[in-house]
Amino acid sequence: REDTPHSTCMDGTAASHQTSRVLQIHPRLTESRTSRDRWNSWLSRESKFRQGDDYHHRGPTVCDSFWLEGVPPLICASMPGAELLLLLHCFLERNAAFRLALLQRQEDLAEVVLCLVYWVVLWSGDGAVAHHSWVHLSLLSLLLLSAEPGFSSIVNLPCPVALPLPGSRPTGPSIADLLFSSVAELVSAGKERLEPLLPAALALLANLAPHTKMLSDEAAALLTAMLLDLAQPSYLFGGEARPELLITALAVVSSSLLYHHAANLPLLHALLHAAAPLRALPSLQPPPPAEAEEPLEPDGTRGEGAGPASSDAAGEADGGDTGGGNADAAAAEPFAATAAWVEGWKARLPLQAIFLFLDAVEPKARTAGARAAGTASAREVRRMLRATSLAGVLPPPPPVSVRRCVPNEYSQLWLSQMLWGVVYMRNQELYEPRLVRLVPIASVQPGSQ
Repeated sequence: REDTPHSTCMDGTAASHQTSRVLQIHPRLTESRTSRDRWNSWLSRESKFRQGDDYHHRGPTVCDSFWLEGVPPLICASMPGAELLLLLHCFLERNAAFRLALLQRQEDLAEVVLCLVYWVVLWSGDGAVAHHSWVHLSLLSLLLLSAEPGFSSIVNLPCPVALPLPGSRPTGPSIADLLFSSVAELVSAGKERLEPLLPAALALLANLAPHTKMLSDEAAALLTAMLLDLAQPSYLFGGEARPELLITALAVVSSSLLYHHAANLPLLHALLHAAAPLRALPSLQPPPPAEAEEPLEPDGTRGEGAGPASSDAAGEADGGDTGGGNADAAAAEPFAATAAWVEGWKARLPLQAIFLFLDAVEPKARTAGARAAGTASAREVRRMLRATSLAGVLPPPPPVSVRRCVPNEYSQLWLSQMLWGVVYMRNQELYEPRLVRLVPIASVQPGSQ
């Protein structure tokens, strides 16, 4: 085991060394054979198997066992490469037998989940726009797994590996803690930079919440902080789809309360600390528009023609465009919230379970906190929560609803672009790149000209 397993994540240039160094502490990955020996041995056995009669008679079921033996260890022992991630995602999405067999092998499933989480943390934190697609693909792979009934079998298991997460933060006692903490930090730190990735990340938490018995103190604090970050008016009212993120985050917290509130004391304590901003959610108002400030002249004064009034002059300087220029300007205009839009999403906020909990427990928490101060006060509140029963206070939990990624033509096109991008970039020794011609392909509806 490394002396400093929680060291800060390294950049992309050292990703291969860092990943292999981290995952060497797992017993499955400390065998005498190297990953290359493991890969060559598996390829040899798989090739012999395909040449035999068993492959043609029992093919898919038996072949899946060979892939299960070779793919997860290779993924965990190798660098976070595009080829391996694409291979894994395609198997999970298109091969139900492989997905089911992986879910039945807890050790392999835990290894794959931890590697996917590590890739999400590594690639989302390096600031490279080119890596956003790989973060998205890692999240979609986790979402595919979380939608399966067998995934709940590993959620509450201890983490077999200590990942080197940013800021020397520990991995967490359980796999659920790792997933909740990593997704919460991704959302809070990248809610604008990585906004297209957030629906998949929050859907993953929504699938985990009904099965997570207890979060650690840190994971509960990060989840609550993520919720409040999404509820910031400056962010919430800045995009038409952003309230959907808040609604999903509230659904995650509500599910945790309804299914496992008795054991989830850290989450209950974190919600008590955030009681005031949570109660203010139904009355959120758009922030006042920021006044445009006139730019300074070289002498330090402000010119009369600067600021918003100078936009016409800027348009004339660009050539006086009356068509495309205006369209571009309209497209660049910020989203303007309307009263109907605000009332529409406020009516859908799933706050009932949270408010019922706060109404029942908040007065008792104030009484318990008044008897002590500082750390002793926190202990008194935690003791009060442990002794308080919410039976009859919270409604019965609804049937578990699973959120899935539904492929469409655009997602398939995106995945195809990633696949052929890897094929082209990684195999240029197989052809002459200068002779490759790129041609546009237009999709034409039948019967149209």
